Amino acid sequence: MKKNKVILIIILTLTIIVLGVCLSLKINDKKEVKESDAIKFKKEYEALNNEKIENGYKYPNLDIKENNPFVYASEKEVINTLKNGTGLIYFGFPSCFSCRNAVNVLQYVNANKILYLDITDIRDNYKVVDGVLTKTKKGTKEYYEMLELLNLILKDYEVDGNKTNEKRIFVPLVVGVKDGEIVGYQDGIIELSLDRLPYDLLTNEEQNKLKLIYDEINAKVSGDACGTQEDQGC
Repeated sequence: MKKNKVILIIILTLTIIVLGVCLSLKINDKKEVKESDAIKFKKEYEALNNEKIENGYKYPNLDIKENNPFVYASEKEVINTLKNGTGLIYFGFPSCFSCRNAVNVLQYVNANKILYLDITDIRDNYKVVDGVLTKTKKGTKEYYEMLELLNLILKDYEVDGNKTNEKRIFVPLVVGVKDGEIVGYQDGIIELSLDRLPYDLLTNEEQNKLKLIYDEINAKVSGDACGTQEDQGC
């Protein structure tokens, strides 16, 4: 009897162990593998490819590299970089037409990391209501701090010709920072000819011009005086 009892205990113990292992494997299978920022960025921007907007135009189609340099940053991370850090910062969002043209070029800049801040929901907004300029949405505390840090490079915020007495982070905006000092920036993309629309992808010539601008900013950030294609002195 004792022998049978021992065998039964062993069987029950082994059964519990096997069930435990199986349950553990099942739980692990359900755990989502976190996507890299590069893949997340690619999916986010390419998701609007071929999508139409209200006026019949389409979002510019993008082909973002899987090993692109974009890293999602918080408002505080951007503020810390602006105060005492070094790096490239890109402000924008996927449904911004000019932003799509910007990242299509910016992804090829020779930078290991480009901080990306989606500012869709952090900015304040004004509207003219019954003839009166009215703030309809308040920006985040961090947004107003960024306005102060970027004050010298930002444009005035006007709505239908009415001044808000504020600056605004218009996008796309690419800022180069070195040791807490802004060493270069590009507000918007480049001036388009009259027959070109912001819904169009930039031509190869336009992309090359914009790439030179981004390369120059990156060269100042990295301290590489020979970082641009136009430089002939090195």
